[in-house]
Amino acid sequence: MSRDFPDWIDPDRAAAARRVFSGTIPLSRLQRLVGIIADPGDSEVGFRMDIGHDGQRQVRVDIEVWGSVRLRCQRTLEVFEYALESRSVVGIVTTDQAADALPEDYEPLLCTTGRVELLRLVEEEVLLALPLVPVSPHSERVGGQAGGRDTHRPFAGLAQLRRKGNKD
Repeated sequence: MSRDFPDWIDPDRAAAARRVFSGTIPLSRLQRLVGIIADPGDSEVGFRMDIGHDGQRQVRVDIEVWGSVRLRCQRTLEVFEYALESRSVVGIVTTDQAADALPEDYEPLLCTTGRVELLRLVEEEVLLALPLVPVSPHSERVGGQAGGRDTHRPFAGLAQLRRKGNKD
């Protein structure tokens, strides 16, 4: 793990100083990924954060993460490598009203303690970059086309019996 970033930052001070943090973090340190990834092994995820203010003096974090994670394919149940790459803009706010006022392309991060844990910010970005249902690009599609015309009618015989019963 490359370590040129603190555990916590004061977002206002970091934005005023236009701080930039970057490095790599072992996937094994990202606890919320434990049940999602197949095997963290010694894999790492790289990241870069540029912290500053936007035109409205809003604390803004431009965050980028990249790396490779091992996921379990939900079609074949085999493990495959997933190339991870994501960029987001995070607006750090102290109230829900401030979150509602953020520009549309900002992801809100509610910070009521006056400090932000950088590891959790990276972890959140990795979680958002993962597919909801991991499927290996090399797996074959299982089953037929959905919405096809069904010619089998299991209750058609009952309709005939009912008509016959009404005639008697």
